[in-house]
Amino acid sequence: MKLLKNAPGNLHCCHIAEICVLCDQVADGGRICGQCRRILPWNDTFCECCGQAMMAGQPPGVVCFACQSLRPPFEKARAPLIYDFPVDAVIKAIKFRRQLWYVPAFADLLRRTLTSEFAQVDALVPVPLHRWRHMTRGFNQATELCRPLHKATGLPIMTQVDRIRATSAQTGLNTAERKRNLKNAFAVSGKLKSRHPLIVDDVITTGETCSQLAMELIRSGAKSVSVLTVARALRARQD
Repeated sequence: MKLLKNAPGNLHCCHIAEICVLCDQVADGGRICGQCRRILPWNDTFCECCGQAMMAGQPPGVVCFACQSLRPPFEKARAPLIYDFPVDAVIKAIKFRRQLWYVPAFADLLRRTLTSEFAQVDALVPVPLHRWRHMTRGFNQATELCRPLHKATGLPIMTQVDRIRATSAQTGLNTAERKRNLKNAFAVSGKLKSRHPLIVDDVITTGETCSQLAMELIRSGAKSVSVLTVARALRARQD
C-alpha cells in the first residue's frame, strides 16, 4: 500500500489506494493494474500435463511431445505466466535483490490458478533450498509465495521436506546434467500426512527439480503430486 498522489509533489493522507507493483500507478482492484495485466506474458495455451506453453491449444487429453515420450512423475503442472519480460526481471528482483513486495501480487495469480485447477490438493510444498543457500539468501522465495496461499486457502505448508545436498546452480545445465545434479537432493522426514501435495515455486524450467521432488514425495507415501509455479520457461520448439 502506498499513499495516493493527488497532485504532483504533494502527498495527501486523506485517501489510501492500492498501487500497481509494476508501474506505480493506481491499481483497479488488485496489486497489478489492468494495463500491466494486458501486457503480461500469459501462459494461455499449454500442455495439460507439464504446463509448457504451446503454439496453439490442443484437443482434451493431447499432451506435448516431451510428455508423450516420457510422462513426468507429477500429475500436472500449471503456471499462469511465461518466464519472459517483465516476469523474469521481477522474479530475479525477488530472489537476488530481496524485493519481496512483488510476492503478494504473484501469490494472487497463483491463488486463482490453485482454486480453478487444484481442487484435490491437501498441502503446499515450497521447493526447499539447501540450508547454506537459505542462510546466504536469507529467505526461500517458494516459502514466501506459500504463505499468502496458506492464508487464503487454509492449506497447510509442509515443512518436512529438505534439500539435503548442496546442488550446483541449475542455470546453464542441460536436462541430463540437471537430473544428475538433483539426484538424491531431497528427503522427507517423518510420516507424510498429505495424499496429494502441491509443489510451489517461482519458475519451472525443464521440470527436473519438480520431478525429483515429486518422486521423493511419492516414495514417502503421496498418492499424487501436482506443481504450481508463477512462470514457465519456454523450451525449444521441438514438438
